[in-house]
Amino acid sequence: MGVRLLILLALLVGVLYCLHLLVKDYQALTAPRLLRMLFKRDTNSMNESISDWNPHVRWRMILHHDPIQCARYLYCELGVTSNKHTELQHGFVYMLTLNPKEVDRTSRDVFIQAYNYGVKHQNPGHCRNEYPYCPFDYSLLFQLIDYLLHQKD
Repeated sequence: MGVRLLILLALLVGVLYCLHLLVKDYQALTAPRLLRMLFKRDTNSMNESISDWNPHVRWRMILHHDPIQCARYLYCELGVTSNKHTELQHGFVYMLTLNPKEVDRTSRDVFIQAYNYGVKHQNPGHCRNEYPYCPFDYSLLFQLIDYLLHQKD
């Protein structure tokens, strides 16, 4: 019993880190132009000016830290609810439309496939069947995202 609990806790930490990455990338995309340097993650290009820097989503890293497919499940459910998005949900869908860096291109395609699967089936049960390993409900995932967005550092 103890070993299973430790494995589950490790997987849940991975999910939370994956959501953390999504939230940080969302914040970088929605920040005012002057504040974007605060969210800059690439330290190798610190000589770039603010106007030259384009925020991007780290799809490859997010996919790497998504072993139980909660981020994919989140995007599938976003596809199911595509006709009634909040501003926050719309922002996460918008992240799929941005041009990724070359290393993130195939990883982004995985999330686009998850979103399109939800749009195609329009049934939350299909998303749960497609991504059964995620122990969280869609609404809880967005509550966690909302919490991460509004917490005071």
